Amino acid sequence: MASRPSILLAAINARHSHASLGARYLLANMGDLRPQTELAEFTIQQPAAEIATAIAAKNPRILALGVYIWNAARVAELLPLLREQLPQMKIVLGGPEFPGHYRSVGDPPSLSDGCSPERGHLGRSECGQDARAPGGNNPDLSNPIHQRNADFLILGEGDLAFPALCREWLSASPHLRPFASICGSLRPPNPDLAALRLPYDEYTNADLAHRLLYVESSRGCAMRCDYCVSANDEAVRFFPLPALLAAFEKLLARGARQFKFCDRSFNLHVPRAVEILSFFLERIPRFPGLFLHFEMLPDRFPVELREVLASFPPRSLQLEIGLQSFNPQVLETIRRPQNLERATDNLRFLREHTQAFLHTDLIAGLPGETPESFAAGFDRLVALGPHEIQLGILKKLPGAPIARHDDEFAMRYSPAPPYEIRSTRDWPAEHLARTARFAHWWDAIVSSNRFLAAAPLIWENAPSVFAAFMDFSDGLGTRFPQEHGVPLPDLIEAVFNYLTHVRGCSLERAADALIRSYRHAGARDIPPALAPHLRREPPPPTRGIPKPLRRQFLRWTWDEANPKLSKNA
Repeated sequence: MASRPSILLAAINARHSHASLGARYLLANMGDLRPQTELAEFTIQQPAAEIATAIAAKNPRILALGVYIWNAARVAELLPLLREQLPQMKIVLGGPEFPGHYRSVGDPPSLSDGCSPERGHLGRSECGQDARAPGGNNPDLSNPIHQRNADFLILGEGDLAFPALCREWLSASPHLRPFASICGSLRPPNPDLAALRLPYDEYTNADLAHRLLYVESSRGCAMRCDYCVSANDEAVRFFPLPALLAAFEKLLARGARQFKFCDRSFNLHVPRAVEILSFFLERIPRFPGLFLHFEMLPDRFPVELREVLASFPPRSLQLEIGLQSFNPQVLETIRRPQNLERATDNLRFLREHTQAFLHTDLIAGLPGETPESFAAGFDRLVALGPHEIQLGILKKLPGAPIARHDDEFAMRYSPAPPYEIRSTRDWPAEHLARTARFAHWWDAIVSSNRFLAAAPLIWENAPSVFAAFMDFSDGLGTRFPQEHGVPLPDLIEAVFNYLTHVRGCSLERAADALIRSYRHAGARDIPPALAPHLRREPPPPTRGIPKPLRRQFLRWTWDEANPKLSKNA
C-alpha cells in the first residue's frame, strides 16, 4: 500500500498530451521535502468529483493547485468538494489567476475560470492572450470559493516560496494558520534562475514518448503590451546556458523529440537564440524526428538569425509570430512597439527561404481597432502566406494594464470566463460576436488543414478574404447555431452547398476539392453529399498521421504533394 504523501502537487491540464511544466518546477525544487511530495495530473475533461476522489484517496497534508484560464472553472467546482472531504488539508493556490501585482496582500483576485498549455506554475504568469488567465477589474471577495476553501495564495513565482511555506507548515509554525475566511497570501521575489533546479528530470519516459514537452530558456518579456500580464515584468531573466543545454542533451538521449519553448520572445537576445538553435541543428542528424517550437518577435530577424533558421530541414521547426494588429495607431495605443514593414519583410523571408511552419496571431477587439482596420490587417497577413493564422478575441487578464483603456474606448468584457471583449467604442457587439464565430470556423475549416483543397475556394477571386469568409461563417452560424460537436459529414455538406450555391463553383469541382481534402485528412469513406458528383476515383486516405503534430503533418504532406499550389498559398 502506497504511503500517504505529505504534499501533493495537482495539475489540471487542458488535455492529457500537455505535461505540466510548472508543477514539475515545484517538484524539482522541493529539496529535502522531495521524498514526501507527489505529482498528480488530471485534465479538465474529468469531472470535479472524480478529481476530488483521487486526491482524497492520497489524503495529503498539503495540496498545491495552479489555476489557469483553462482550468479555473474546474478548480471552482473542486475546492468545495476537497474542503468537505479533507477539512484538515491545507490548500495552496497560485498561477496566472493570482498574478504577483495585485494591490495588496489581502486582495486576491476572483477565481472564476482559468492558460495555453501548462507553461506557468504555481504563482507564475503565462504569456500570450490565449495563454493567460483573464480577469475582472476588482477582486470579488464574496465569491464562495474564497470562503474557507483555500488556505494560502502565492502571488508570483512559487518555485522556492512554496517549498519554504511547506516547511513552515509541516513544522507547525503558528503564524501560518489560515484566516477565518479566505487565506493568507505571499508575494515572493522572483527567484534567481541560476538557483533553481531545472525540472526536466521530472518528465518520465512515458511523458517523453507520448506528451508535449515544455521547456524554457528565459522568463519575462521585453514588450509592455497592455493586453498582457507580462507588461508588468521588470526585466527578462535568462537561465544559464551551460546547465540548460546539458539538460536538453540529457532529454534527447532519453528520447525527447518535441520541444516547445515557452519563452515569450525567444529572439530578444539574438546571439543566445542562435546558440540554442545551433545546438539543436547540430543534433538533428543524430536524433531524427526532432521538432522545435519557438515564439519570436516579428520584427527581430537579423542576418545571423535568418541564416540559422534557413538551415533547418523540413518538418523540424515551428515559429509562432504574434503580429496582433497591422494598425499602427492601435499598436501605439497598447504600447506594442513594432516595425510593421520589417515584420512583413521577415515573414516573407521565413515563408520563402526557410522550412519553418509559421503560426501567426492576430487579436480582435484591441482598443482603437475597427472591424474595417482589422479586416485589412487580416487580408494583409493572409497575403504573406503563413501556414496558420490564429484569430484571438481580446481577453482581460488579471493585472494586465488593458484596463486603463476601459473608459476612453468603452471596453466592455464578459464577466464570465474567458472574459472576452464584448464591445468597444469602435467595434459593435454584434460584429464582435460575428468575429468570434469567424475565429471558430476559421480554425475548424482552414487552420485544421482538413479542407486544404476546398478552403481556398471559399474566397477565390474575392477582393477580401476576410469579407468572403465572414459571409461563409455567417451562413454556418445559421446552419449550426451550436458551433461545437458538428459531425464532419454535415460540415462537408455545408461547405459543398456554400461553394456551389453561393460561390458558383461547379458541382464536380467542389466535390473533387472536398473529397481530396477529406481523404488527405485520413478519412476512408465518401460523404453522402459528395458521392453523386465525383467523376473519378477518390485518392487513397493518408496513413500514419501522428496525433501530436496532426495539423503540421497534414500541411507538410499536402505541400510536398502539391508544390505549385503550396507556393501560391
